[in-house]
Amino acid sequence: MARHRTTNRGLTNSRIYIKRKRYYLFTADYTISPIDGKARQWHSLCLVADGEASARELAQRVIKHNTQQDEEGDFISHFKKYSSSFFKKREQEAPKDPPRLRMHQTANKNFKSVFNTIEQAFKTFDLVDVLPVDIATFVDQWEGQRMAQIYQSRLSDFFKWTCRKGYRADNPCREITVAKPKKRSRYITDDEFNTIKDALLLGQDGLETRNGKMVQCYVDLCFLLYQRTTEIRLLRWDQITDKGILFTPTKTEKSSGAKVLVPMSPVVQDVLERAKKAYPERSQKSDYVIHTYDLKPYSTGGMASAWRRAAQRAGVTDATLKDLRAKAMTDAKRDGYTVKQISIGGAHTGEEMTKGYIKLRETPVSEVVMKLPRKTDEKHN
Repeated sequence: MARHRTTNRGLTNSRIYIKRKRYYLFTADYTISPIDGKARQWHSLCLVADGEASARELAQRVIKHNTQQDEEGDFISHFKKYSSSFFKKREQEAPKDPPRLRMHQTANKNFKSVFNTIEQAFKTFDLVDVLPVDIATFVDQWEGQRMAQIYQSRLSDFFKWTCRKGYRADNPCREITVAKPKKRSRYITDDEFNTIKDALLLGQDGLETRNGKMVQCYVDLCFLLYQRTTEIRLLRWDQITDKGILFTPTKTEKSSGAKVLVPMSPVVQDVLERAKKAYPERSQKSDYVIHTYDLKPYSTGGMASAWRRAAQRAGVTDATLKDLRAKAMTDAKRDGYTVKQISIGGAHTGEEMTKGYIKLRETPVSEVVMKLPRKTDEKHN
């Protein structure tokens, strides 16, 4: 009597295999899971105990999710292939640091939402039939908003991919322009800065907040180091030396790879010492300079909420955490630093970006003083 096969066991006429008491579907190309939206080749279906019928049904769900339907044009099938390669690359680039991984995963969710919207908008199109006017009609739904740029960017990247694969010979997104959202020109005054900082210490009930001292340190470092708020929020003690603080901005680490060493100063050192003592009852220390009472780094929403509530208590309106960086750069120029010096310190890829931060918040002072036109008889006197 022949023994049972123990490897490559699977269902007949399918690519469904048994591994570790579960049914798995194998696909030759990376395909998107309809359950979690991730790109993979091995799709977990169900327990073997659930039966062959359940496995086949779930496998068909995966296949249907990644193939063209009768009422669809072929745009959607190409877009799903592009989506698979896009998310596969992002999986490979996922950071290992837990807080940055959470940010990465949040970005993935946002991308999936964008991709789903694009799929629904163009599902009746054949790929070669998409014209610039179709792109314009779609993105103009968000005219003047940041989302218009996001959708145009994703579609442009998709059509570059189709050109590279030979599915199209042109990119229809290149023929349209998207209006940029109006840039912020808000300048936080010194009085507003200090008023909000003071309000961080006391809650609406007038009692001292547990995290107020730590958030004050965060606000001070955002201004003193004028890096992106994310870099300050996730600043680790191992980035700090006697010479200064080394930043590799998250936003540019995969593009320009810009790095900057911000020199240590007595005022920065003082803020760092305050951060160490923000929770005096905690003997255990965190790996992060700015952290919650539980020693974990703040989330983006948590820090923004603390700032927003303090601004409300202080009676300051329309002031965001990101405005702190613009204030720092504007104040640095006022204090005599050159745009080039500020640009290097801010890890900008060019001085034009720095000028954009400063120009909108500077108020030019005219030196021209006019006089009223003189009357004829006055001209002869």
